[in-house]
Amino acid sequence: MGKRIAAAALLFFLCALIPAAGQQALKPEIENLGLSFRWDPYLGIGVLERGGHSLRFGLDGSYYLLDGNEIGSGSVTRNKEGSLVADQPFITALREHFPVSDVSAVSVTTIIIDPGHGGKDPGAVGRHTIDGKPYVIKEKDIVLEVAKELYSMLSKNYPEKRIMLTRNDDVYPTLEERTEIANSVELGENEAMVFISIHANASFNSKASGFEVWYLPPDYRRELIDPESIDPNAREVAPILNTMLEEEYTVESILLARSVSAGMEQMIGDKSENRGLKEESWFVVRNAKMPSVLIELGFVTNPEEARSLGDAGYLKKLTQGIYNGVVGFINRFGE
Repeated sequence: MGKRIAAAALLFFLCALIPAAGQQALKPEIENLGLSFRWDPYLGIGVLERGGHSLRFGLDGSYYLLDGNEIGSGSVTRNKEGSLVADQPFITALREHFPVSDVSAVSVTTIIIDPGHGGKDPGAVGRHTIDGKPYVIKEKDIVLEVAKELYSMLSKNYPEKRIMLTRNDDVYPTLEERTEIANSVELGENEAMVFISIHANASFNSKASGFEVWYLPPDYRRELIDPESIDPNAREVAPILNTMLEEEYTVESILLARSVSAGMEQMIGDKSENRGLKEESWFVVRNAKMPSVLIELGFVTNPEEARSLGDAGYLKKLTQGIYNGVVGFINRFGE
């Protein structure tokens, strides 16, 4: 990806020196190509999408970003009536990137499953007395069981995809090692991946219960594009391009979180409360440079929920819910 960005950035810089051609209304092109259009007034970024492909642009800028990894030269502005108009290079790129006959789409080819904690780190621990007997349940054991079952289900349904576990035994990969496993995966053109971190919750309130799915707050910013990978003459655009790519990952992470949350509610909603979607800058999520979510299966500190989380049948239903959510998300982009 870095080499493509560097080469494309040089092209951007050179093309930016060429005067723009005549302006053309953007709305007819959007309608003719069947594109969806979103505008973020706060960031000043427009997003055109279809079939898993995207084109992001800044108003009155001289660049655009294709599928998060290719920079091109072309501008969009407003005319006197306030309508969006684009120069010929932008219109040409739009037609080439979203051809009417295009049937291909970005597909999720890699799924990273991260069972939290492990080894020397037990994670949250629930200690209870159930049916008159001491009962101890550890987060690291629950999440590993769920992760391995999810891995098995996804591998069976998608033998052509890369399904990866950050650990498959009672070992302790560091947080850095977990995200490095994901960030080191090489993707081909039109390929995407998702990162799913699985955890269990704890609270001083023994009555706290339910499952929840977390994603990175939209205002958090990672360095997704290394300025050093861009031609020195065009490095000033790196922060803006980074914002565009971060916005794409945030939207996709929220869609994944919604899909997983809905899948879990369908399977275990009658036994466990859906605490909804949450935002937080978890290390393991904020350092994964891809759509990422963190799932909290339930509270090991709640006696009743701890009993459920220790039941193999319940965990299978819970895993089925996560699986259904992941499959729903994948189907949105095409298998």
